[in-house]
Amino acid sequence: MAKARSHSLLDAPAPPDMASLYGRHGYPVAHKSRDLRFDFMRGFAMLSVVAAHLEMFSWFNFLFWERLGLISAAGMFIAAAGLVLGLVNRRVMEREGMAGVTERVWRRSFVLWRALVVTVLLIILVRSLGISDMSAVTTFTDRWAQQTHPMIPSPDAPWLDQIALVLTMRVSPHQIQILGLYVLLLAIAPGALWLLHRRLLGVFFALTWGIYFTGWMRPLDTPLMSMLWEYAFPLLMYQALFMHALAVGFFRNEIAEWLSEPTRRRLAVTVSLGIFFAYFVLAQTTSNPTFPAWSRLGLISPERFDTIYNTYFVKKQPSPLRFLNVAAFFAAFYILLTYFWRPINKALGWLLIPLGEASLYVFLMHLLFIALINQIPGYFDVIPDWHDVLPSRIWFNTALYIGTILGLWLMVRYRVLFSIVPR
Repeated sequence: MAKARSHSLLDAPAPPDMASLYGRHGYPVAHKSRDLRFDFMRGFAMLSVVAAHLEMFSWFNFLFWERLGLISAAGMFIAAAGLVLGLVNRRVMEREGMAGVTERVWRRSFVLWRALVVTVLLIILVRSLGISDMSAVTTFTDRWAQQTHPMIPSPDAPWLDQIALVLTMRVSPHQIQILGLYVLLLAIAPGALWLLHRRLLGVFFALTWGIYFTGWMRPLDTPLMSMLWEYAFPLLMYQALFMHALAVGFFRNEIAEWLSEPTRRRLAVTVSLGIFFAYFVLAQTTSNPTFPAWSRLGLISPERFDTIYNTYFVKKQPSPLRFLNVAAFFAAFYILLTYFWRPINKALGWLLIPLGEASLYVFLMHLLFIALINQIPGYFDVIPDWHDVLPSRIWFNTALYIGTILGLWLMVRYRVLFSIVPR
């Protein structure tokens, strides 16, 4: 019976030979089984993560602070995680069945949970020693509202209460709080993979969107499980982005086969690039006052942009339009890497691929650099603003950013604590 149920997977078409489609600069078809384009994109997303979490204005803000689209690095990571999970576990299901998939995915969920818990406990320990200022990772400060929110239990709370909050993922530094979302997404992923395996796509998408709209109708800032990360990444809504990426990864072979027909491929490329460009132009009309006026297009008024953004693109209540922006950016980036892999890889692959391959390690270790920079008195105490960093501080900030990225790359290069920190 098991063989009868899985025959559709075993008979699935292999990805077509696309070598003639990519040209001499394109991604080589006869490459390793691991798709380095995903690692490259994860590495690029890590650059955005660091730019956001250092909370200082540098030249890189013009690239990463929602200027490539109304998206965040978190959206890219969620999409990449779903794609890779679907792609890899389809093969696992063919070899080992549902039990093998479940064991593998839940093991990874446990690794992420353990990494989050240990990191938070280490931060609490260092804070208790009083040897350095840990406020950058123990609190979240809304610079515009001038409000500071604790992200770690108060040192006056009983130790047992602190440990309980950490073990249940109800507290964590805001820089790595998305790990709580990943833990739960991976926990429910085996059920979603089973639906995809059985081709119950109607049920799969009905559940996905039913859960999403349940989250959309809930009042803003009402966490489902009293976890702090839910304020930024509500599970009921972000699962929709993850599930769609999971389905694309699972059916990648069929999608590649469908796109092997030239007319369909040209249509898909044109539509993807067109949607990306439309969002890119919209992002250039930002009303964000921290950017200079010369860097913003005046196609619509700041008030109109704020209305559009607050209705459809707020990160903590993302509409399908924000998810579409993530999908278009991901597709456009993938197309760019596919057709121009050799020159792009030669220029940046040495940096981005190692960061992407060890993305969990880099994600955890970037907290160390944030804590170190926080020792500079008052460095994170002001609103990051173009007008306040000229003429010299913007160069210092940019140097700090580049130093952080190169420091993380060197730690990956020399495998610092690789036997302890998960990757």
